[in-house]
Amino acid sequence: MIRSDLPILVMAYLLGSIPFAYIVTRWRAGLDIREVGEGNVGARNVWHVVGPGWGALVAALDAFKGYLALEVAEKLGASEGTLLWVGFALLLGHGFPIFLQGRGGKGVAVTIGFLLGLLPISTLVGLTFFGLAHLLLRDFNRSVNVGVAAIIFLPLAFGQSPWTVLYVLSLFLWMGVKKILDLPHEREVWARSGWKGDAKPGWYHPRGERKGYRNNDVHP
Repeated sequence: MIRSDLPILVMAYLLGSIPFAYIVTRWRAGLDIREVGEGNVGARNVWHVVGPGWGALVAALDAFKGYLALEVAEKLGASEGTLLWVGFALLLGHGFPIFLQGRGGKGVAVTIGFLLGLLPISTLVGLTFFGLAHLLLRDFNRSVNVGVAAIIFLPLAFGQSPWTVLYVLSLFLWMGVKKILDLPHEREVWARSGWKGDAKPGWYHPRGERKGYRNNDVHP
């Protein structure tokens, strides 16, 4: 066990700062994910700008770094209180990454990965709620709302205390604050890209030929 938990929080921040959405988009499409699509450094934007498979990969990588941070913190002997702060350090790194001059994403996948380690059963059930909601509603945003609500409140059904619910809620409220902070930049990007919430995925073309906007629903 290490004496101070500060290095653990620094580790979590640096892991959170790894911008997989930026890396994958730059690698596969030669684009800056911060300036295309919806302007967010996240898996959904990669899904639309580069392609569904690449978006799914980014979501998995972001979730993994959240899970890994918790695992490493536990191996290093972090106290229970520090483990909770690791979640916020992850979101701070993902939202304000040192590697992208502080312009990062919201952190949904990162938080889910972290919670899969911290509260595995209730988080898995919450993800199932999201999947079922998406099958029924065919609306990503509404399905995410269902899934997030389930992930927040289901710990009570599995014997966790109300304080656990408040903690998980605070993680997701952080994302809401980040959304507000990012909105001016995102609106600028939307104006350039023709972004719409129900946009269809724009596929990566190996020869560098990108689809143009068509009826404002396909990203370049």
